[in-house]
Amino acid sequence: MTRKKWVKHDGVWIQIGSPIWRLWHAWDVARSKAAAKRNARKAAKLAAKRGHIVKEALSLVGIREVPMGSNSGAAVKLIQSATGAYGAPWCVSTVQRIWKVVLGSTWADKTAGAYYLEDYAKQHKATIAHPVAGCAVVYHIGDGHAGTVVAVNRNGTFWAVEGNWGNEVVHILRNPRLTPCTFILRPELR
Repeated sequence: MTRKKWVKHDGVWIQIGSPIWRLWHAWDVARSKAAAKRNARKAAKLAAKRGHIVKEALSLVGIREVPMGSNSGAAVKLIQSATGAYGAPWCVSTVQRIWKVVLGSTWADKTAGAYYLEDYAKQHKATIAHPVAGCAVVYHIGDGHAGTVVAVNRNGTFWAVEGNWGNEVVHILRNPRLTPCTFILRPELR
């Protein structure tokens, strides 16, 4: 005589293979497939948003201060308008400008400070261990520096777009093993 197997579902024991179990199992499989489709759609939407961030960041490459060393110029002022920090170092303003254009808002109280942005992200559980395209990065250099990750290489290095690096917006290769940094992914991008 074969032993019949039972499974407990929502506090009720159901015999495996019974009509009720088959109905429950079909419903559970359908529910799992629907959840997988929803998750795939959500992942695609988030990847598209991060892709828009990358595209916007790359569109800023080449903007320069006028005159050099002034933290000013028409295009730089447009970037600084995201934070209101005119005439100040503008690396974080560049990140905020990208967010404002793509996501519709700045973040972290419109800060233009790299370490404030990092602290805010930590308080709001928005830091991530490794870079992903579309995330922000805060470098632990002097008074702080920031950029937007636009590509990640297999060896862990990444390409970033950074404002106010050498008085302009640059596309630069970075190695997190050589320059300590924190990666930030806003909740809307998760």
